[in-house]
Amino acid sequence: MRQIALGILATGLIATSASAQEPTEPRLVTSALLAGMRFDAPALAAQATPAPAPAPAPAPAKKFTGTFVADMPTGYYFRGYRQEFDPAFTFQPAIDVAVAGEKASFNVGLWNSFHTGSLNDNGQGYYETDFYAAVTFQKIKTTYTAYTYPKAGIPSTINELMFSYAGPGKVAPSVAVAFEIQKAADVNKGIYLELGINPAIPMEDAPIALTIPVKVGLGLKDYYFDPVSGDDTAFGYFSAGVNISAPLAHGDIHGGVTFYGFGDALKSYNISEEKSAQVVGSVGFTLTF
Repeated sequence: MRQIALGILATGLIATSASAQEPTEPRLVTSALLAGMRFDAPALAAQATPAPAPAPAPAPAKKFTGTFVADMPTGYYFRGYRQEFDPAFTFQPAIDVAVAGEKASFNVGLWNSFHTGSLNDNGQGYYETDFYAAVTFQKIKTTYTAYTYPKAGIPSTINELMFSYAGPGKVAPSVAVAFEIQKAADVNKGIYLELGINPAIPMEDAPIALTIPVKVGLGLKDYYFDPVSGDDTAFGYFSAGVNISAPLAHGDIHGGVTFYGFGDALKSYNISEEKSAQVVGSVGFTLTF
């Protein structure tokens, strides 16, 4: 059975999250002591309209940023692959450290998944820990991830190199190509392609952010295949969701619902021939420091 786990956060992890607060506008300072003042003298008239206060200097950009994220989903699917067949409580904490340079930025971090459902019954409650390192240059992000499964009982680490791009604008398009560069000796190394958009819905003056992420997962080589016949297939899954977040003093609180539609290969693997779709909910929070 292929066991694959999410490598990324972030972009965004970290993927994902609170809107930046706008800088405070400079305000015109006026005197509150106008009652009883005489304006027949030029000096007094000049005192009645003080000059506006100077705008505060912008805070320097942080070179080091730490982010802690904790999510609690109702189920765990990674690129359409079902990871736990009878979930209960799932806790997925992650930590990321970013360094901003003049021409490039760097990220390192780890992501974990703990389970109390059927995985815990099989002795794999501590299911997964992923280590990653990334560099972003000219909006292209290169990420190396080691997916590890501490309680699997067999050598199961998967090493992957992924190239991704997340575009700006109202639609916020994204594309990612991931290459498996190390797996178990008897398993072919796959190539995965993901296409997506993440448009934001204007909320006027409401202190929340609302996005509609849509993704299509495709197998370019040896990534999605029928577990019985072994046939390689291109279409893996389609997902669409609604994510909402509200800012906190140093982070956010967030939640969402994601609908998954599976291709034939994943329907067979996920044991869902009679149910080709799945809905997953999630709540969590983000802290930055």
